[in-house]
Amino acid sequence: MKKRNHFFILLSCIGFLLVSCGKTSTSSETKNNSTDSLTEQSIEVSDESKKIEFKILADSGTIELVAGEEGSPSASFREEILVVTKVPNQTDLDAIQAILQKKQDYSGDAEQALAKKKKNYLEGYVEMNSEEVIGMSAEWDRDFRVDVLYNDNYLTTVGFYLDEYGGGAHSYYTASYLVLDLKNNKKVTLSDIFDANGIQTLTQKLTDKAKEIAKKEGAASMDDYGFLVEKVEPTERFIVTGNGIEFTYDRAEITPYVMPAPSFFFAWQEIEDIVKTNAPVRILMN
Repeated sequence: MKKRNHFFILLSCIGFLLVSCGKTSTSSETKNNSTDSLTEQSIEVSDESKKIEFKILADSGTIELVAGEEGSPSASFREEILVVTKVPNQTDLDAIQAILQKKQDYSGDAEQALAKKKKNYLEGYVEMNSEEVIGMSAEWDRDFRVDVLYNDNYLTTVGFYLDEYGGGAHSYYTASYLVLDLKNNKKVTLSDIFDANGIQTLTQKLTDKAKEIAKKEGAASMDDYGFLVEKVEPTERFIVTGNGIEFTYDRAEITPYVMPAPSFFFAWQEIEDIVKTNAPVRILMN
């Protein structure tokens, strides 16, 4: 399940207003494109001394496999890019933007990057399919969204959510997260928060939480519940907020694909004793 906070409500409201008046992108000449729109959502924040300000650009479009033919399969594309527009005084905007660009797989101008991604996706759909597949599973869909989940105390957590279908039995969904340290202009990794002993203790705590889940469901063990692992290792796919840290796992990573993707949340007071003394998240425990 996608993690959304109060920013989602704000983004949705602004997005609804901007869609009706959003400017049309003319940088892509993809043939048979039935919709071609670029929207921009600018987000300003209060007390910007400890937060980023940002905008979210979104580009979308569709294309028919056989132009003008009734019932033709089609592909649809929607992708968002988060662009930081302002940072605290001590933060290097270029350094933070470079981290975000690498995570979002683009360089240079964000609008041009979106237009190029859309063009490549829609034209690739036509190139990889043919009229022979009409009536079969030839529908494609790509939806990539971003969401700022936490933005305060010189820490920003961004969620990236991809839901994609390109034929087959089911769509592909994955979520990943990026935690930015605005004081040190870097991405926060697991080793920035826990040392080797902390990782070992955290593994036991995660495994204990997995056993609790199994027990609540009436299973005698993690294996009986369906876990594919004997112990749950911490992952770099984590979310930092003012309340604590949450570790998330993709479907089929530690449980079968048919089961919901698990996540494990720890309030800061639960793990305060194993967090490194110089960890950037220490500010959230004061």
